[in-house]
Amino acid sequence: MPELWPSDVPHAPRANSLRVLNPFQAPLATDMDDGQQRRRRSSTLQLAGLQFVIKMENDEFDLFKLWVRDDLVDGTLSFDVPVWTGADYETKTCTFRQPYADDPGRGIRHLVTVVLDVEDY
Repeated sequence: MPELWPSDVPHAPRANSLRVLNPFQAPLATDMDDGQQRRRRSSTLQLAGLQFVIKMENDEFDLFKLWVRDDLVDGTLSFDVPVWTGADYETKTCTFRQPYADDPGRGIRHLVTVVLDVEDY
């Protein structure tokens, strides 16, 4: 069972920050002796790559860091989080594609960039 995104940490992307990096995984390709490559799915699991920025206050960011480090074992485990699908939020199972990036602002906010692999996006 995947971990749950902490309820005390925002998950909504900042306006205009959501980018679909890839709507599906690239197929595997095998060169043949003659003719075209043989192409097939790399997995039956449908994964899309999303990147977005979340605005967090200091206490929210502290909770987020601890959750990623301790509960997700440095971001290696999957988790469930509400994800914007274009019309509404739907809870999806995700994993971090790469470590999050923090842009600490002046005062009490952080702009946290996450890149996620989202199942069945």
